[in-house]
Amino acid sequence: MVMLDYKDFQQNIINFLNVNKAWDRAVSLDIETDLRILDDPKKNILSISVARRVENRICIEKFILDNENEEEEAKIFIQFGYFCQRVRPLVIIGYGISRFDLPILLFKMKQLDKLFNKSGRYEPAYWAFRDAVTMSYFLDMINPVRFEIAKFDNTTPKFIPLESAISHKRFEHLPFMKTKAIVSKHVSNVQNKWDVIYRLWKEDRNSFNKYIEGDVHDTLLIAEELMLKRLC
Repeated sequence: MVMLDYKDFQQNIINFLNVNKAWDRAVSLDIETDLRILDDPKKNILSISVARRVENRICIEKFILDNENEEEEAKIFIQFGYFCQRVRPLVIIGYGISRFDLPILLFKMKQLDKLFNKSGRYEPAYWAFRDAVTMSYFLDMINPVRFEIAKFDNTTPKFIPLESAISHKRFEHLPFMKTKAIVSKHVSNVQNKWDVIYRLWKEDRNSFNKYIEGDVHDTLLIAEELMLKRLC
C-alpha cells in the first residue's frame, strides 16, 4: 500500500481538475478585513475578490462593501454566492488562506446563518456560498512557495510574504500585477497595514480596487506555475 503525503494528495486534486478540463473552477480568493474581526463580531469585511482562468484569460470579480453595517455586508456574501452558484468552485486558492480567509468565512457563515434563516429557509445563492466554503478544497500557497523558493535558493524553507514571493527571481518571468506596494509603501510604525487598507477603501477606491485585484491575480499565477507546470 502506497502512503500518500499531503503534497501528493494536493497534486492529485489539481490533476483531477486538469484531466477533467475544470481548471476554470479553481478560484483564487482574498478577503480584506481587520485581523481583529474574529474577536469583534460587529466588524465588517471590506471586500471579497476572486480570480480564475477562463480559456486563456484571467477573470477577476470583486464584491466590495458600500457602507459599514450588517445588511450591506450580507449583500457582499450574496453577491459572492451568485458567483459560486455560477462557477461552482472545486478548489479555492489563497496565500495564507488557511490562517486568515477560511476562518473568517466560517466565522461569518455562522453569523449569516442566523440572519438568513429568519425566513425559515436559505435562498439558492446563500446555499451556493455555504457549499463552496464547506465542500471545496482550500489550497494555501504559502507552503508550496516557501519550499519552492528554498529549493531555488538552496536554503532552509522559511515564511515568504506574497510581496516578497512575487519579487523573487524564481518567478520573475510571470506577468504579475504587483500591487502590494500600494499598501506596503504607506505602512510604518505609526500606521499599520489595516489602517492603510481601510483608508484606501474609504478615500481611494481606485487604488483599493487595484490592490485587491493584484492579490488574487498574482496568487493564481503562482498556483498555476507551481501546480500545473508539474503536470507538463
